[in-house]
Amino acid sequence: MEKVRRNFNALTEGLDPLTLKVLKEVAEDVKEEAKELVPVDTGALRKSIRVISTAKEKGKITRIGVRAGGYETNPKTGHIVNYSIFVEFGTSRQAAQPYLIPAANKKAVPIMNKLLNGLRDRLSGA
Repeated sequence: MEKVRRNFNALTEGLDPLTLKVLKEVAEDVKEEAKELVPVDTGALRKSIRVISTAKEKGKITRIGVRAGGYETNPKTGHIVNYSIFVEFGTSRQAAQPYLIPAANKKAVPIMNKLLNGLRDRLSGA
């Protein structure tokens, strides 16, 4: 997955509209799958799963991904959801309950198909 992520990042310099559209669709697919897989107590972690994009320069998207945690408040604790990484990878006191990586893995073949179809469309001038 790391190699795939590096390749995606390399492709994102100056994304054209078609590539951007395909990458957003792919990220949405992974986000929805992660929301299905994430363990739920209060639902705050599930609510925090979102598609993110980063722009290096104004108007140029350089990264699209799926992120969890960071802005949603857990209703039990009143604190911002900052434990997504601990749920994904576990701790010395809690077993891992992965949801982001399995979501990306489960969507790997459909992701590649979408990317290949998008590339085909791009090369054909669609």
